[in-house]
Amino acid sequence: MKKFFAALGVLLLVGGITGCSRSQELPDDFDENEVKKAAEEVIDLVNAGEYEKLTEEKWNAQLKTALPAEKMSEEIQPVIEELGAFQSFENEAVAGGEDKDTEQEFAVVVVKAKYEERKVQFTISFDKNMKTAGFFIK
Repeated sequence: MKKFFAALGVLLLVGGITGCSRSQELPDDFDENEVKKAAEEVIDLVNAGEYEKLTEEKWNAQLKTALPAEKMSEEIQPVIEELGAFQSFENEAVAGGEDKDTEQEFAVVVVKAKYEERKVQFTISFDKNMKTAGFFIK
């Protein structure tokens, strides 16, 4: 399980918002409610195991390469199954992030979700096209 979380942490780095980013207010180009809704849609697709749809419709090009549907199915599906049935979204926080090298701005959403067996935290980032640029489960 620790290996899984470490792998996702690396994938988040590939997503371009950690390590070389700084946290800030949500950039003006993003709507807070739209970002929250998009994060919930990503989580709903993960919960449903619809990884092909998720990667094709929601991932940006970099994340498609780093975390393809096959890898999602192999590494994330067992974790989701272990959590039990999804029950509810609990807390959501939205902030901004910027890649220092490219100056590209991101919206970052932290969502706490309650499942039958335990709670988890999703950290999902979006680029200006509202494509998922980073994905992390903790």
